[in-house]
Amino acid sequence: MQWIRQMGARMAWRQQRASAWGALLGQQQILVAALSVQQTGGVRVVVFEHLHAPAGLVHLHERDAWLVQSLTALGAHLPKRLRTMAIAVSADRCRQGVLAWEGETDMRRLQAEVQLEAAAAWDVAPDAIGFDFRVQQAQATQETTEASPGVGLQVEWAACLREELLQWKGHARSAGWRLPVVEAELQAAQRAIVCLRGDTQAHWAQSPQDWQFGRLAQRDLAAVDWQQLQSAPMWKPMVACGAALGALQ
Repeated sequence: MQWIRQMGARMAWRQQRASAWGALLGQQQILVAALSVQQTGGVRVVVFEHLHAPAGLVHLHERDAWLVQSLTALGAHLPKRLRTMAIAVSADRCRQGVLAWEGETDMRRLQAEVQLEAAAAWDVAPDAIGFDFRVQQAQATQETTEASPGVGLQVEWAACLREELLQWKGHARSAGWRLPVVEAELQAAQRAIVCLRGDTQAHWAQSPQDWQFGRLAQRDLAAVDWQQLQSAPMWKPMVACGAALGALQ
């Protein structure tokens, strides 16, 4: 699932690519990773940068200027066609939820309901958010089977404030980048951890540029100690790598 809808249109990045850039965007820092597909089919980290905003940047416009300057420097050596970056943002900037849906699958009505629920989660008007969602068949249980003849749908959604989405896109454009994908931090991290080759414990002591990923899952989500990982130093670099990896899948 690739978030977020921008100005009413789904952001998509579906072309098969040999390399991709991803980032974790924070208030005072940005972690950037570039991944490249190898001839063996694996994926390697070829660039990793952890950029911190200089001390003393108090005002928002100063941090915005630093972000644009940093992105401009990162892309200075790249041809225009490669200056495309997927970003992940933290939970306080991208809210998620699950909507249980029963009855006919009317996508226009479903989209409207998701927008209303996402707006309520942000406590803003519906047109003040950008959102995306995916629909999955809910798992049947004895209770749901007895209560209704069919099994409903489970709709997973994520939403950001539209104003922030436009700001991020504007900053990227000012720096010469395209920003086609915005997603939640947890989703990007899950993708990276699941596709990471080797033992995750062993990678804690390694530089991100030593990491290798598969194009397909290497382990089950259930097999990962997420609480431990979220407190580990590798978490934020994994988020940046996961954002880039999503553009390659």
